[in-house]
Amino acid sequence: MASFFKNRGIRHRFPAHVMMAISSLLFLVITVCDAYSQQPLDSDIAKALRKIVKCEKIEIKTKAEDNKSGNLRELLIRFVGMSKTTLAADYVTVQYTNPKIDVPSLKKSNSFKVASYSNFKIGMLVSEQTIKKEFEKTARRLDFRYNKFLIKFTPPYIELEFDIPVETIPLRDRKLVEKFIRNKRLEGYVALRLEIHNNKISASPVKVILNHFLVPMTLVSEFKKRLNPIYQIPRIRPFDYNLVKVDVLKQHILFSN
Repeated sequence: MASFFKNRGIRHRFPAHVMMAISSLLFLVITVCDAYSQQPLDSDIAKALRKIVKCEKIEIKTKAEDNKSGNLRELLIRFVGMSKTTLAADYVTVQYTNPKIDVPSLKKSNSFKVASYSNFKIGMLVSEQTIKKEFEKTARRLDFRYNKFLIKFTPPYIELEFDIPVETIPLRDRKLVEKFIRNKRLEGYVALRLEIHNNKISASPVKVILNHFLVPMTLVSEFKKRLNPIYQIPRIRPFDYNLVKVDVLKQHILFSN
């Protein structure tokens, strides 16, 4: 920097702290420009996805390769607050490695297409609160009444505590548990693990207690057959994937491919 000013014929000397400030400013400008070099592309991708994905917010981050080729090394997409009519998820994260984006389609028709990629990952994070709200919504829709229903995440299990009037239970299922019924109520506890295959969620009970009686595993297996799959996660267009992993965390459930 000093030689630059010397070559320009400036004879007076700049104070060291001024030179340091100028150098720092130039470094900051270069860094910011590099960091936002993909910003127009980010904006175009977000605009295209906003047409088909209903959510509160879409965040896009692209990272270019270091060889100045213009190719992308990474594309990260984050959907915040998915529409509950589409998918009950708080966050959905999509990550492409070495994606080849169809830029002409993106520019001309506002259409997001990835021609090829070396790796694709998707993760859906669902909070404990969202699970509870979905259960309450489903219970109202089915006119399912209960005196108590608690959901608690204790990894790797989900624990349920409930107190249900007998008349709420469908007659077909009521026959399975009739010997456990007391005072026209079914009070109990269930610890279960979740499984997912091809976007279909299944619940696998590992322990069931009804009115203080431990339910035999033969009957638990029958419950499992009748209940599953409990839910199918709809695919988010334009992405194609199969969710095959589920992790129960302290306050969230994570589904991934």
